[in-house]
Amino acid sequence: MELSRALLDPVAVARGLRRRVGRAVRRLQDRTRLAVPSENGLLRDLGGRFGTIEEALANAGRDTGRLFTTDLSRRESALFFSRHPPRRARILEWADRVCAHRFEILGSGPRDLGPRLPWHADFVSGRAWDRGAYFRDLVVRIERGFGNGADVKIPWELSRFQHLPGLGQAYWLTGDRRYFQEFRSQILDWTRENRPGFGVNWACTMDVAIRAVNWIWGYGFFRPEIVEDSAFGSLLLRSLFAHGRFIASNLEAGGGANSNHYFADLVGLLFLGVLFRGSPEADSWKGMAVSEIAHASQEQTYPDGVDYEASTSYHRLMTEMALTALLLLERSGFRLPDLRARVRSMVDYIAHYTKPGGLAPQIGDNDDGRLQILGEYDADRRDHRHLLAVAGCAFEEPALLALAGPRWEEAWWFFGPAAGRLIEAPRGGARVVVTGRHFPAAGTAILRHDDLYAFVEAGPVGLKGLGAHAHNDTLSVEIQAAGQDLLVDPGTGTYTRDLALRQRFRGTAAHNTVRVDGEEINPLPARPFALPGADSPAVLRFVSRAGFDLVEAEHRGYARLADPVMHRRVVLLNKKTRRFLIEDHLDGRGRHRLEAFFHLAPRCEAFIEEEGLGAICRAGEVRFAIRPLALPPGTHVLREQDLFSPGYGRVEPSLTLRYEWTGTLPVVLRFAVDVEGRARGGGAPDGRREP
Repeated sequence: MELSRALLDPVAVARGLRRRVGRAVRRLQDRTRLAVPSENGLLRDLGGRFGTIEEALANAGRDTGRLFTTDLSRRESALFFSRHPPRRARILEWADRVCAHRFEILGSGPRDLGPRLPWHADFVSGRAWDRGAYFRDLVVRIERGFGNGADVKIPWELSRFQHLPGLGQAYWLTGDRRYFQEFRSQILDWTRENRPGFGVNWACTMDVAIRAVNWIWGYGFFRPEIVEDSAFGSLLLRSLFAHGRFIASNLEAGGGANSNHYFADLVGLLFLGVLFRGSPEADSWKGMAVSEIAHASQEQTYPDGVDYEASTSYHRLMTEMALTALLLLERSGFRLPDLRARVRSMVDYIAHYTKPGGLAPQIGDNDDGRLQILGEYDADRRDHRHLLAVAGCAFEEPALLALAGPRWEEAWWFFGPAAGRLIEAPRGGARVVVTGRHFPAAGTAILRHDDLYAFVEAGPVGLKGLGAHAHNDTLSVEIQAAGQDLLVDPGTGTYTRDLALRQRFRGTAAHNTVRVDGEEINPLPARPFALPGADSPAVLRFVSRAGFDLVEAEHRGYARLADPVMHRRVVLLNKKTRRFLIEDHLDGRGRHRLEAFFHLAPRCEAFIEEEGLGAICRAGEVRFAIRPLALPPGTHVLREQDLFSPGYGRVEPSLTLRYEWTGTLPVVLRFAVDVEGRARGGGAPDGRREP
């Protein structure tokens, strides 16, 4: 029998032993250090200001005005929503589903989860994680299990408790104590099943922080009931203090670039610091959070306010966290003008990239992540307009509230009657108009006029070149007209449940751009959260005039080929003729195979013309045509079945048109997308064929 090389190397044996001993020591230390404190322990942690837990709870009950909802009137809230019956009914319907343990999480479809919620399981695949496993060991096991059909985000999402505010809202609107009893029951069950530092729900600090934020929202809604139930109130406060210690001990910082994870950690510590103000330990959490949030908001966004992770979904999450932190800080007496200005810029990006139909384009990864959900839990997660409503009140800008349209509900729970007056005020005056704009630091350009819209992606992979949430979408374009998506980014699909699907949605062929020789714009690593940028994209010019918007950009992703190729694209919106022009310049010397992709919106029909290579398409009631204006001889078009992901964990069929040509460069490809009006009737138009 041959001994392993490690056993023959005494140095390797010693290092391995040292690592195992170190993990064992940390495990023992964490068992004590991260445990839920006793009541006497919490009283000491609170600075010895209170003799009993009842005194601490009574003080918490008097401390209003800092945490959200603590200065809102239940009666005023009930009266306000009585004037909006559909909203009231939707809140109650959602809360009743929570009480029945009927959830739909990350594409799972509606599921009845039974009398006790499966805190440690992916209930879609049936995979469960050991609740007694030390969290550091679980992190390794989770990463080793990528691609095995399970998704750890399912138990993480459930344990974020973003459904708790809905229970509080329903209680305020009805006075029905079963909503409080459900809140109480879930907290009790979760704390029994999730000892701090052990089990899957401690494996990601970000999720610990988001859970703390939502428990504190629940505390705000149920504060008098919690104060009256001292045994439950004691457990809730002690568990929240343990959350703070865990977050502070396991911050997700470093690794070359900080991300939304670190920012979420900070927001969690801020909430906990405000809740436990006066405690020396909690005050240190808050002090660190205040300074780091101000710094991280600058570090993790470009000067034009765009999140640096190359994803509109993560921009939404970062904006939600930064805006919420700003409001909580200002309620606590802090004034941070630089943070306020940066958050306003982040909101401006949302206002511009939101399509006239109300949804955001899915640029980069979309995992449907939120900090808290205070309204319309079942709303399409691609709709980011709730942040425009909250920002409209925060910055006293009615135009932002107008752009939010029907997504105003969350503003009430932040601002109460002040928001209600704006929401219910008569809407008069000029219509708010959003124009085209270039965000130069981010490398994105938005062309728009009335119902016409195009988003052009020409930015870096983000995260200082790490590209954790980027896709190979350089020079890709999304187009919408008359409220209907025409060309779309197909989304994300999933993260680690299916690694092949993950790569498919990240790849060049999944975006409305040009692929050369079957190669990726940036080589795709096997690691699911890495896409090192080598394409050096640049916007060469952006013009917005009364009659047209235009952007010209290029990238060098194919310069690594044996015969280097440069790709330059011009996208023009002619506002008078309702035509989008897409012109690609492929510069090189040798022979290459080119593929130009047009991903049609789901349920869009497409009919290839009998003569030529054009396609007549129909998206809902909108007819549009994709017309080749200049293509080299020998080009052919294929109408292919494809996939579209409207949200994390969900995939549905779609169509893609792929124009293919092989020949010697340089060459120019020129297409027009003409919006021709609203469709009438069904079936293929005369003179067209359906392959």
